[in-house]
Amino acid sequence: MMITVIGSASLDLAARSAIMPQPGVTIRASDYRSGPGGKGCNQAIALARLGHVPGFLAKIGDDAMGAILLTALESEGIDIAAILRTGDAPTGIAMIHIDHNGENMITAVSGANAQLTETDIETHQSLISEADFLLVQLESPASAIACAMKHARSTQTTTILDPAPVADRVVMRDLVSLCHIVTPNQGECSALTGITPTDMDSARRAASVLHRMGANTVILKMGRIGAFFCDGSQSDLVPGYQVSSVDSVAAGDCFNAGLASALHEGASLPEAVKFACAAGALTTTQSGAASATPYRHEVAEFMESARQTCQHA
Repeated sequence: MMITVIGSASLDLAARSAIMPQPGVTIRASDYRSGPGGKGCNQAIALARLGHVPGFLAKIGDDAMGAILLTALESEGIDIAAILRTGDAPTGIAMIHIDHNGENMITAVSGANAQLTETDIETHQSLISEADFLLVQLESPASAIACAMKHARSTQTTTILDPAPVADRVVMRDLVSLCHIVTPNQGECSALTGITPTDMDSARRAASVLHRMGANTVILKMGRIGAFFCDGSQSDLVPGYQVSSVDSVAAGDCFNAGLASALHEGASLPEAVKFACAAGALTTTQSGAASATPYRHEVAEFMESARQTCQHA
């Protein structure tokens, strides 16, 4: 069995500067890079680097940027058989600004990602039925993602929903009700529940709202604070790993990949969340999205180093 990702695949165009651009003001960037991106692509690459061979369903343009993406994905060992190409729209791109604190501001152009359809899902439903876990995000049409999640429900495949970007509240209510595990960050949690989780009390209250919306397990990504989890029978706040952050572009995607990877390998929920926190934190210490994603041995070494530091503190 495997882990399947359904979602976006884009080309990232990123610039780093001391400050974020403001309306009417031109600023100079200190460096520039390009590479694979999109939340689906990020999660698929993260899974591959964590030791899995994920199934990946996405739609890209029949253009030069699409060819670049396919080459990059193949080089990571990802099965590209279900990556669909279309001549009706260009490959999606994301224009990313990163400031000196590592914070980012992203403008995403969906391109071919917006053309992923329910028919595409139906045609490749074996990717879902043959998987133990399905990872989805919301940079593709909600109708296609909902279709995939319904198939997962019918085949006992565990769906992990990264609710980003947050869609219409009614749409979100329906999607959350279809997932098994939902993993919003603080901003997404606030948009979904009206509560920004900053400690155990606020996290519990937010999780309660998401449980009432239908999620079986709630995991709140709270940045440096850590991650709160609640599955109805157990809950806790896993402390975050303190690192020198360069940028946070793909941290949430790597968190979800780490979570799925650990759960797939039989880890308990607390253990899986701890591993996910480590994978996400380590991602922020490097520039880029896919390029910043750590390999399995790097996460293991990072966790061991942190453990030894705590023992000697």
